[in-house]
Amino acid sequence: MTMVTYGMVQSIAAEARGIVDETIRFHAVFVNPEKQVKKGLFVPLENGAETLKTAIEHGAIASFWPIGEPLPRYIPNQFPLFFVPSPLEAAAVLLERYLAQSGGDRGTEFSFAFPEKGGTYAPADAAVRLRLAELQKRWLGARPAEGCDDSCQSN
Repeated sequence: MTMVTYGMVQSIAAEARGIVDETIRFHAVFVNPEKQVKKGLFVPLENGAETLKTAIEHGAIASFWPIGEPLPRYIPNQFPLFFVPSPLEAAAVLLERYLAQSGGDRGTEFSFAFPEKGGTYAPADAAVRLRLAELQKRWLGARPAEGCDDSCQSN
């Protein structure tokens, strides 16, 4: 089972802070801080300080972070942060690398969706919502159909 690794994420970042642990494997990459995940990499979109706290409460063990944005005081020193110009675009690069490396063997779940009702932290920016929809479609389109082997994927 192929998982997103600490090294994969670090290779995208301009800089990293926190614990350096090459054994970390991410079970989820997610944008909705209210989504309950196991061992997740959080992708903040807006209100980073507020959303990161919620994401940590819901299973984030690391996060992308916009270069130059102040860090909240509550972040533990060992919590991995990966500094990037745009967390959403870093997640897009990570998705493409993961799809290229994993083949049909998927261990990490990518989630670029918010609940139908939007939720507390749904992005207001139309361009961000459009990009999220594109990435979610890319992820879902690249996943093997349930119960389908390679011979039926093109059907």
